[in-house]
Amino acid sequence: MSYEYIFFDFDGTLVNTVEGTAKSAQYALNQLSINTDNIENLGKIFCGPPLKESFSKFLTNEDDIKRAIELYKSYQAENTIELSKIYDGIKELLERLKDKGKSLNVVTLKSRETTIKILKFLGIDQYFDNIIGMCIKFPNQNKREMLKYVTQEIDSNKAIMIGDRKSDIEAGNYCEIDTIAVLYGMDSFEILSTVNPTFLAKNTNEIYKIICQEK
Repeated sequence: MSYEYIFFDFDGTLVNTVEGTAKSAQYALNQLSINTDNIENLGKIFCGPPLKESFSKFLTNEDDIKRAIELYKSYQAENTIELSKIYDGIKELLERLKDKGKSLNVVTLKSRETTIKILKFLGIDQYFDNIIGMCIKFPNQNKREMLKYVTQEIDSNKAIMIGDRKSDIEAGNYCEIDTIAVLYGMDSFEILSTVNPTFLAKNTNEIYKIICQEK
């Protein structure tokens, strides 16, 4: 049986946003007098996890964290869209899956508005049936609940979640759907293995074969 409902994480799975993420985090932290010159892998720290979780590594005051998140989102939406890069093979993967009649969806903790801007800039927004991101409907940063909301009325046996972070796989497990952990994104094989993904994929060709159950 092949999968019909495909749910993609965004950062680290579809699009490499590390550079823009790093610049956004740097701007927000600098505005709050946090020197980021010696912080390694700033983009990776902020690429994927809830912003509150990431900023809590550097700030302790709740008001400062809230302000940092506002600064980050504002800067990201206005200054970093063109820094985003599509991963090798993603456009071809989306085309092939769409030709097969699959329902393609994005589930991300990034702002829905910013996600749409990036997808349009990269010319791949037309492939997706739904883009589920942070917005009025989903004000809380919880990917598990986002995914639960959009999978509750479909056949879970025909759904699959694809992501590069441990939290993506945990969200799929929470919703009792199969998962693909991609190995070209942020989290390592060792980290991803701890949450027991259904499948592992090194590249987009392997993702396609898993979804369509081809050898």
